[in-house]
Amino acid sequence: MPKKLSLRPVHKTEEQELESFIKAAHANDSEHEPVKPWDQPHVRDDVMVMVSLRLPEPYVLKLRYISEKSRVSQQALLRDLVLEWIDQEIGKL
Repeated sequence: MPKKLSLRPVHKTEEQELESFIKAAHANDSEHEPVKPWDQPHVRDDVMVMVSLRLPEPYVLKLRYISEKSRVSQQALLRDLVLEWIDQEIGKL
């Protein structure tokens, strides 16, 4: 049965009950956080999607030079760097 409304001040125990109720409500909110886009069931790790990147010409030439000297493709070099950066940024959010 719900309590009756009253004009008397709230006792400390009632305040504590109210605080615990609010904390519990916030805890439940975090449990039901929406699924992140990359955690959706239809997203697959083996599917590669093309993303265009515009770079100044000197940097394209530098990237090509690094790729030739290291014998690692330009795509692989950029992918490794970008994936690491994305994971770091997601960790900060």
